[in-house]
Amino acid sequence: MKPVLIVVGGGRSEYRGYILERISRKYALVLLSPQPPTWERPYVIDHLPIGAGEDDEILAAAAEAARRYPVGGVVTYHEACVELVARIGAALDLPQCPPEAAARCRDKHAAREAMRAAGVPVARGVLAASADEAKRAADEIGYPVVVKPRALTAGFGVSLVTGPAELEAAVRTAEANAFPEPWRFRPGILVEEYLDGPEISVDCAVREERPEPVIFARKLLGHAPYFEEIGHITAPAEAVAPDPGRVRDVVVAAHRALGIRSTVTHTEVRLTASGPKVVEVNGRLGGDVIPLVAQVASGLDLPAASADIAAGAEPDLSAPRDGVAGIRFFYPDSAGRVTGRGMTARPAGLHQVTWLVGAGDELRPEAGRLHFARAGYAIVTADDVDQCAARLEAADRARYLHVEGASE
Repeated sequence: MKPVLIVVGGGRSEYRGYILERISRKYALVLLSPQPPTWERPYVIDHLPIGAGEDDEILAAAAEAARRYPVGGVVTYHEACVELVARIGAALDLPQCPPEAAARCRDKHAAREAMRAAGVPVARGVLAASADEAKRAADEIGYPVVVKPRALTAGFGVSLVTGPAELEAAVRTAEANAFPEPWRFRPGILVEEYLDGPEISVDCAVREERPEPVIFARKLLGHAPYFEEIGHITAPAEAVAPDPGRVRDVVVAAHRALGIRSTVTHTEVRLTASGPKVVEVNGRLGGDVIPLVAQVASGLDLPAASADIAAGAEPDLSAPRDGVAGIRFFYPDSAGRVTGRGMTARPAGLHQVTWLVGAGDELRPEAGRLHFARAGYAIVTADDVDQCAARLEAADRARYLHVEGASE
């Protein structure tokens, strides 16, 4: 029998399928998720139902999995489960990130304070519990500021605020952005200094306490004043950051400040005029299928490496190509029911198109929550970053999405 891993958390095949497909090649997987397995069935040997956000129930399910099978590790690709998986690892004596480090990754305020204390460059920020506290924080920091939820994921509820007149609406947006599942997130609002410059991400493989940056990606943002992630471009480090060595040093220092070990991470960094500054460190694989895009570009198989790290095995971090690839998400122009979607042409470098909706599905785009109105995505390859950006734009122009008026 293959070595056994517990996988915690569900999700859609269009976002998660490639992960289970890769790690199931080497490991037998026991899935813990709220929903019965559907698309996951070919990749798992067993399923234990759990309640989303029910920590004691999930810990008990993991213990039951360990009674049934010789479990060698536990992994998750779900942001809300990062801290819980670390606790499972500690309870079952499995290789994992320490629970206290995972908790810091899940709490943007605690993470920033730990990094600041260690001298890691981060944005100035204040934790606020009300609109009045947020106003005082913004006045103290100075506009423009960024207002965001203390936790959450995928840029939900994050707004750029250029003056006092915009602050109250930004606070409401941050407070209203509940996750669409009953997973628990820490309450609170962060008011932070706005960091100028482009945003990139760096995915690391952390073997014991040694972080190794392995994926560099340029983040494509849109729909201001929100920070909607409309795409990503993965490329060699020197094509993403003008001083990749300095970025690596900052990212490694952030991991050490947070006490991260034995996991994979996704770190967001702003390349400011005064140098790279860390926005946040996530204790999981990068979302938005970034590892798949990186695999298309370079051949690196980070999902498989994440499973090896979770099992205490030596991961294969080889990347046989110095390629470039990108992803662009498709959004509707208005709310309504989908009546048709497709591509009018095949742009140069197109690797794949994946649709998230079909005829009859409802799309309801909301400011600050466009992630939930994504209709699909395209992945392209290119010779360099600029060509990749142009090909992603061409792919977006070539798609069509017909939507008729929303039903009541």
